[in-house]
Amino acid sequence: MLKFHHRLLLLISTITIISFIGLGAIIHNTIYQTLTHNQIKDLKNEAQNYVNLLNHNKGQEIKNIANTEKTVVVIKDEDKVVFSSGDRDKIDNRIDNEANPSDLINKETKIGMRYTFKEHINSKIVYISGINDEIINLQKEMWKYLSTIGVIVLFTVYLASRSINRTYIRPINEVTYATSLLADGYYHVRVPESNVKETRALFVTTNELARRLQKLYNSQKIQSNRLKTTLENIPSSVLMIDKHGEIVVANHAYYEVFSPEQKVENESYIGFIDDSIEKLIIESFRTEKVLYEQLEVDINNVHTKYFDVSCVPILSKSKKKLQGMVVVLHDITNIQKLENLRREFVANVSHELKTPITSIKGFAETLIEGAKNDEQSLDMFLNIILKESNRIESLVMDLLDLSHIEQQKEIETSYMNLSELAYNIINNLQTQAINKNIEIESEIEKDVIIEAHENKVAQVITNLLFNAINYSSEESKVIVRVYRQAKRVNLEIQDYGIGISKNDQKHIFERFYRVDKARSRDSGGTGLGLSITKHIVEAHNGRISVDSELCKGSTFKVTFNDK
Repeated sequence: MLKFHHRLLLLISTITIISFIGLGAIIHNTIYQTLTHNQIKDLKNEAQNYVNLLNHNKGQEIKNIANTEKTVVVIKDEDKVVFSSGDRDKIDNRIDNEANPSDLINKETKIGMRYTFKEHINSKIVYISGINDEIINLQKEMWKYLSTIGVIVLFTVYLASRSINRTYIRPINEVTYATSLLADGYYHVRVPESNVKETRALFVTTNELARRLQKLYNSQKIQSNRLKTTLENIPSSVLMIDKHGEIVVANHAYYEVFSPEQKVENESYIGFIDDSIEKLIIESFRTEKVLYEQLEVDINNVHTKYFDVSCVPILSKSKKKLQGMVVVLHDITNIQKLENLRREFVANVSHELKTPITSIKGFAETLIEGAKNDEQSLDMFLNIILKESNRIESLVMDLLDLSHIEQQKEIETSYMNLSELAYNIINNLQTQAINKNIEIESEIEKDVIIEAHENKVAQVITNLLFNAINYSSEESKVIVRVYRQAKRVNLEIQDYGIGISKNDQKHIFERFYRVDKARSRDSGGTGLGLSITKHIVEAHNGRISVDSELCKGSTFKVTFNDK
């Protein structure tokens, strides 16, 4: 229970505050009534003046007055607008409400207090709308002065109880403040010990509590730092998700692999990971059991990776309440790809070599059996044998090139002018473009410098531009773009050819994959060009992607990180 002087201080302060509030309310209302009455009187005179001017066909003078006073004037005659100045939407429609007995209504807006006035003069109705902050400003000034006086009175009352505050209230407030800081995590706070017997024990206990909390916090901080360091340095992608489905922690490996456009912390995991992983997480949330599965994930619809996915629910100590989940994505892409490549390589190479070898063998046997005596057949068969031999040679060279790129751990780089290189390759392929009546447009920024292996980058541009020309329809165009974007350098080659289906886009960078097999073979393609291109780009720590639509064309985009 409060002591007498405390109760008295509270009573006097309460009476003082209520008195000043009541006085302020009376003065506030008086100001409003007085100024509103004067405003209505002035507006009536103003409305009469506008009607007189309108009767004398001086509408322009009304507009000038309205513009000067920054008001909107509307005059109606038998519900028909005969005059309007400014935006009629500023007239408050509530003024015409029959339930509204007042001829003046106010509405607070962003630019100030807007009033709308309505006056009947003979057969005409005059509407006036404008901004008038005089009333509210005067009321604010009144409250400011009244508040100042009130503060002075309260301060005087406060001075009377200062001695009591110094002895009892202040020390207790210090303890309260220190306790709130401890609750917020400021464990280094200490309370100066009081000389007052009644409060000394409280201060000693508070300081002892602060020391114990600080010791516990330091211990937990060390453990937290260890956990954070471990998460940031493990090669596997780790996501910690709370019970509401929001990502709490995402380690460095996750950002490196998935490259999200924004921070994923405090965001729902939906949309930031592959659908197959989402389904596994949902199932683990539903069953509250640990789930393991190997999944194939498409990144940017180009880069396929394989993961050992582990979803581990976090349960309370009683194992009755789900608190969250830890998702671990262990990248097994290299292991899986090696196994897939081992199987596919033998099948693809066997298939690709079998066809030309069969042709060479068949035509050679035909020549041996007597066709060599026919000069026309001899010439045709030898040309076919030469063509098929060139196909085998091209295939072997591409395989050796691809193998060399894959075996290179580090690629030698130097500073090169990507813009000039693009122009040179465009000139080299002009003949192929002219033969198909294809125009090559260049949208290339001047002197775009990157650190790369010039010959390898030239091979990338050549492969992409050759494919664009080869798969474009006659009398179309191909666009080559080179430009900077923040800390990245982009190379784009756009054509208006046959396009690539969504299903084929996922596989075009695979070895021996052809969208149009017949056309690719006729043009001498081995099915390794885009695979070589992709490996060269990734060897430079870059990214390649494709955006295509059937019968409309394709755009291949290569992105290099600008160091």
